[in-house]
Amino acid sequence: MFEYLQPKDGPVVDGLEPYEIVMAEKQPEYNPLRILPGATPHGERLSRWTFTPEQRLAIANGADIFLELLTFNLPMQPIRIAVGDNPSDEVFRQGYNLVYFEKVPV
Repeated sequence: MFEYLQPKDGPVVDGLEPYEIVMAEKQPEYNPLRILPGATPHGERLSRWTFTPEQRLAIANGADIFLELLTFNLPMQPIRIAVGDNPSDEVFRQGYNLVYFEKVPV
């Protein structure tokens, strides 16, 4: 089995929808992706992905997750992958400096 994950059909973090933007919305060669952008010098971009029942079973049975990055031959940027279920919006409100900012330009 080797199947690509799909973005979650819903908010990246419940309660922070007003801060979200959609990447690649007008780029037909890519799938549109909802993200929560950070308003910090690090330029965080958080997306949320989901698993099909078959993928969940495969992971439970020991399958690995593969991460593919398009670097366009530039240096790779730091990345992190997390697993979670309904994280607190306050964690991202503070960590992404969303307290005083509205949408951040892409």
